[in-house]
Amino acid sequence: MSNPGALHTIEYEAESSWAEDIGTYSTFRPRLVAPIDASGLTHEKLEPGAVFQRRQEGSGYILGKIGGQFTMKLDLAGHGSTTAGSPSLAAHETLLGLAFGNVALSATASDTATGGTASVPTMTGATGFNAGSACFFGALGDADGDAQFHGITTHASNNLTLLNALRAAPAAGAVVYPAALLYPSASPTTGAVTGTRFRLLSANLQYECHGCWPMSITISGTNPGERPQIEVTWGVSWWEYSSGTFPSTVSSDTFNPAVIAAGSLHVQTVGTVTRNERTSCRAFGVTYGLGIEPLMGNGGVNAYQTVVGAVRTGDTIDVTWTEDADTVTTTPILPGYGTATDRKVVCWTGSTAAGSRIGMLMRSVCITNVATQKIDGNINRLTITGRAYNGATTTNDLTLSAFVLGLG
Repeated sequence: MSNPGALHTIEYEAESSWAEDIGTYSTFRPRLVAPIDASGLTHEKLEPGAVFQRRQEGSGYILGKIGGQFTMKLDLAGHGSTTAGSPSLAAHETLLGLAFGNVALSATASDTATGGTASVPTMTGATGFNAGSACFFGALGDADGDAQFHGITTHASNNLTLLNALRAAPAAGAVVYPAALLYPSASPTTGAVTGTRFRLLSANLQYECHGCWPMSITISGTNPGERPQIEVTWGVSWWEYSSGTFPSTVSSDTFNPAVIAAGSLHVQTVGTVTRNERTSCRAFGVTYGLGIEPLMGNGGVNAYQTVVGAVRTGDTIDVTWTEDADTVTTTPILPGYGTATDRKVVCWTGSTAAGSRIGMLMRSVCITNVATQKIDGNINRLTITGRAYNGATTTNDLTLSAFVLGLG
């Protein structure tokens, strides 16, 4: 009997070797916001193209390669709980880390400010936050950190040197919260993708998908009042039918996202820390072009498998935002960004509710257009775009990272 298609779930495991023929799925069951459509899975049939003696004579089709793809859609629900104290990575963060390439906490524990300046707060801890990482600073309404997302240059000798300054010098006792950071690799020699296997479960047919690699990432719902979400499309090396338990008993989460509200957009010239909030920002978005190439070859686990690995080639990350037009002037700000030759630090805070916080940091953005005024919702506005590149500090992937998505 056929059952409702909306009744659906998915389980996953990271693989120890590419596309391994293992059928265990006990790590995590992500909370989907849309059913997964299995119709993208494929097992090709090839026309034989043989020569016959009579009209309309034929033979059976040839079984071809196996593969395909599927898309999962999740809420960007932040960390799911407060990161005060000593947080650990949540299962959904580990899963998204497989898509972006890296995931790490910015610190093993939260810290407390004792004073200092807006750009270099002094901390209780002598060290703790990783170089090149980011944090959520303070609480909404405290008039300094205001729970906003901030990049960190270094944390040494009790000084937290920020990439983008606070709104004001911090009050003693302000809590500085670690964030789970998702970011791409920059090293030219560490591009191998870890394979992942998924089990797609429904009340009817079920599929095990092996040797899965991320094909694309789409981040949506980043305008004020919207619900932030993320879609990841996974390529599949080979698949088979399954008979797992449904409803699944694998652990899942029940984290709700917070709408985009009470955040900020900081844009400043690289090398300048002074806070520069774009207070009339009306829309914000990032287009994330994931650069991954599947590797075709021999040695597959399945007799019809042709993808035997995947490698990261380099992501293309574009940021776009819209602001109200300037008052009458011959030197409007956003067009000036476009005609200048410098690069910008862009740090955006979306959701600010504890446990549901999200932010994005792009440490070296080249503006790619000269904005001109348009009519948007019967208001004169300007839209500007930029492309994110690696930062200048070459210590590791995090300090270099062109893009950081923070969950707190």
